Amino acid sequence: MDTRPLPDDSASYERLRLLAEQKNAALLLSEERYHKMVEEVEDYAILLLDIDGRIMNWNKGAEKIKGYKEAEIIGRNFRIFYRQEDQQRQLPEKLIQQARSTGKAIHEGWRVRKDGTTFWGSIVITALHDDHHNIIGFSKVTRDLTERKIAENKIKQYAKELEAQNRDLQQFAYAAAHDMKEPLRKVQFYTSTLLEGIGATLPPKERSYLERAVDAAQRMQRLIEDLFTYTRISGEVPAFEQVPLNNLIEDVLSHHQETIASINAYIEIGPLPVVPGITFQLRQLLDNLIGNSLKYHHTEKTPHIVIQSTVYNDKCEITIQDNGIGFEPQNCEKIFEIFERLHGRENYPGTGIGLALCQRIVRNHQGTITATGQVNEGATFTITLPIINME
Repeated sequence: MDTRPLPDDSASYERLRLLAEQKNAALLLSEERYHKMVEEVEDYAILLLDIDGRIMNWNKGAEKIKGYKEAEIIGRNFRIFYRQEDQQRQLPEKLIQQARSTGKAIHEGWRVRKDGTTFWGSIVITALHDDHHNIIGFSKVTRDLTERKIAENKIKQYAKELEAQNRDLQQFAYAAAHDMKEPLRKVQFYTSTLLEGIGATLPPKERSYLERAVDAAQRMQRLIEDLFTYTRISGEVPAFEQVPLNNLIEDVLSHHQETIASINAYIEIGPLPVVPGITFQLRQLLDNLIGNSLKYHHTEKTPHIVIQSTVYNDKCEITIQDNGIGFEPQNCEKIFEIFERLHGRENYPGTGIGLALCQRIVRNHQGTITATGQVNEGATFTITLPIINME
């Protein structure tokens, strides 16, 4: 047996000791920097709570947001930051219990500062565990979002006021249109009676004036009817039902049968989906768009209208394309403005409400409508709607 002494490893041992000390020093420095970082943060209140919710430490952000000095708050329960009504319904305890059960609790609500004022706080409470997975406390991070909350409340208030104003305007439009119907009927009756009775005996100039009065009364009648429809569409939205669009198209085409025959229009219809919606509104939508394609047909072409759909995910895209007179591309959004007309009334009668009505109907159905066109090349209207299933 070799009994000689082992070689002296004192140098190696010293190197290992120095490395261990450096590692410990680095860890201590890292820990110190971490605590310093937490302590110096001012935009967030960062707290350490014990298992019962008592405050164990306090950073500058907590002092800035909540108003307490560290000596005033250490050892007190974090319930102090909650309003009386929240304390009575045990909100702080419920948040702690949620963090204990799930590992984390997130909440937004009004919190109380030292001076009694409130702020809108967003908080995250996270459970802290030891090496054996036992809960030893909680970290709590709070951010002051009062400015965001005030801005959100202002937006909600503006939206509420705007909604009320819209209702008032709709009621006014409805009442005004209703009140105009009776005097208008009298104007139509007397002017038409005069034209039929003595019109033939009047000089050309006076007869022309009377004819213009009759035409103006007829246009006013159409405007009133369109205003009634617009206010009806703009009111309360009825419950949705499953609406097969192919059936609606058949109804609309039968309504326009005489016009289709008179201009010899050719209409192609592909399979259309069943969509959730309001039947009378969707019928009005299709009637207006198909009616527009027929009205604005090109006199030197055989009118050709193509109606088809494409389904993707939970939506469908319906296109109504024609080869009519079209419009300037820069007017693709302008044509949806109420009372906006791109073509002269003398050649194309109308009130300028039809496409605004279409846009309102599509919005009522959580969809979108867009238009593209070229002068003398036709127009295409694209509608996107939520879908249920294909027929």
